[in-house]
Amino acid sequence: MSLIKQLWLAIVVILTLAFAGAFVLNTMASKHYFEDQLQAKNFDNATTLALSMTQMEKDPVTLDLLLSAQFDSGHYEYIGLLDPNGKIISERINKNSQSKAPNWFLKLIQLELQPGLADIQDGWSQYGSLKIMSDSTFAYDKLWDNTIISAVWVMLIAIIGCLAGSQILKRILNPLNDVVRQAESIGENRFVTINVPKTKEFKAVANAMNTLSNRIKKTVSEESARLDKLRLDNNFDQVTELMNRDYFIQNADAIISHEEYFHEGVLAISRITNLGPINQKLGRQKTDEMLKTIGDSIRDLCKQHPELSAGRISGADFSLFSSQPKDSYAIGNQFKKLLEKVSHVNDVTLAVNFITVAIRVSNADSAIKTIDTILKVIDEIGADKSNVLHVINPDDLNQYENSHQSEWLNILTSAITNKRIKLETYPVINQAGALIHFEAPVRLQLAPDGKWSSAGEFITWAMQLNLIGRIDELVCETAVQSLSKGSPAIGLNVSSSAMRSASYIENLTKLIKANPNVAEKLYLEVPEQDAFNHLLEFHNFCSQIKPLGCKIGIEHVGSRISRLGELHDVGLDYIKIDASIIRSIDTNEANRTLLRGLCMIAHSLGVLAIAEGVQTDHEIATLKQIGIDGMTGPGIKI
Repeated sequence: MSLIKQLWLAIVVILTLAFAGAFVLNTMASKHYFEDQLQAKNFDNATTLALSMTQMEKDPVTLDLLLSAQFDSGHYEYIGLLDPNGKIISERINKNSQSKAPNWFLKLIQLELQPGLADIQDGWSQYGSLKIMSDSTFAYDKLWDNTIISAVWVMLIAIIGCLAGSQILKRILNPLNDVVRQAESIGENRFVTINVPKTKEFKAVANAMNTLSNRIKKTVSEESARLDKLRLDNNFDQVTELMNRDYFIQNADAIISHEEYFHEGVLAISRITNLGPINQKLGRQKTDEMLKTIGDSIRDLCKQHPELSAGRISGADFSLFSSQPKDSYAIGNQFKKLLEKVSHVNDVTLAVNFITVAIRVSNADSAIKTIDTILKVIDEIGADKSNVLHVINPDDLNQYENSHQSEWLNILTSAITNKRIKLETYPVINQAGALIHFEAPVRLQLAPDGKWSSAGEFITWAMQLNLIGRIDELVCETAVQSLSKGSPAIGLNVSSSAMRSASYIENLTKLIKANPNVAEKLYLEVPEQDAFNHLLEFHNFCSQIKPLGCKIGIEHVGSRISRLGELHDVGLDYIKIDASIIRSIDTNEANRTLLRGLCMIAHSLGVLAIAEGVQTDHEIATLKQIGIDGMTGPGIKI
């Protein structure tokens, strides 16, 4: 039984006992009052009538008439004239006396009365005695009326008391509701804090749970910051703060191999051909300042365009990678002009020579081979060339690249309207090999009876044409239909626009409420970048979807590790760690240390840590040793 019900029960019992006690005491007091009054009346009337008879002639007829007159003039139950031996001379009995009170009340509240007795004298001898019993009907009626009035007042006071008690309880228990909600949130792995109530007992509980939540947040934040520093130290160049060679290659490979988000992109490398002479002329410190300025400008460019990532793959070589289809020449020229613009230090004019090469990349390529190809081309161009831009395979365009916007609108609208959609299934398993859920990337048949296209082939146009919301809703409908037919748990990618869309959340809520049995088998995951770029919207998304019973996670965790502490109160169920960290985990000690820390943070928050992009048996064995909860990728089979 809940505390509120127990308090109400206690209030009702107390009120009942109080009112019952007051009612009984009031009734008994009234009963004793009427008994005293009737008793006095009996004796007074008997004495007065006996005195009158004593002074009269003892004519039986006269005495009988006087007895009748007295009986008729008052409210009597019985009047009797007895001789000295107790024999009745004359008597009057009221046989029509009847109370309006019910019989059970008369039996329960029975008046205890003694008849009034008085002697009648005849000279110096006793003529007889008089016995009078007043009619108690009116007393019972009065007691019954008082009982009804008291009951009405008791009920009225009880109702007023309950209404007042309800408001008082509400004010008293408001802090308790906050404490209960906080306890429920902590049970759901949402470590929230609340305002400390003034009530002493609640204050102690709230302080304890706030301390727990703050300790979890502090622990996660501190560990996240430590891991982020470890990530930066091991994976980023110290001078330019760009990705180092190994991490850039791992990151690019992870993107290229992910067909859901990648179809085609561009990789460009720019080499400073005269870095040696510059270093000799400026010295190491000023050269490093120049390189840092270059690195800052490249990072600013990447912040403005989230699809871009950059690295320093050697002392003189800078790389830029676009994860979306772009014009190779435009990317290469933008990279070249940016480097030319920022390659001056402290107003010292010095000719800095660059060779920039750009190439289109598809998901059939690998980052390391593409980089080697570009570096060979740079070597062939020669160091004597300055500020050269070379584009490899400029005519190798995507089959839909030259299509007009209206054509893409027709293509996608037709596919959505005719529901030419399906979900692929890739298993996510735990350490024991059991299925956690299936990742279900979307496939669209862009042309009737045509091939099924992955998201990377149409996602850019879908976003530009504002059709991504309709695709997201259609994906959810397809998943729910599949789950309602008994399919295993399904994990869906939720786009940034869908996560922030009130209509998408409303439609998803209605869909799940209409099919409540599928909620616990529906996993919804948001990319790390979108979750942190729109943190308030992500909190709102979680607060509305979590109560439905769905699982919520973050995918591609890796670049925002230092901010994981900000998610301590959203109630995540799992995180998926980016493939760039998982790639070659069996040979990369730094990433193994980083992954152990990420697992510890995940477990502190009560969420599962799942590895993405797992490819080899060696990676699987290493991940199990580290303590990962789940795995997915090309190397995972069920």
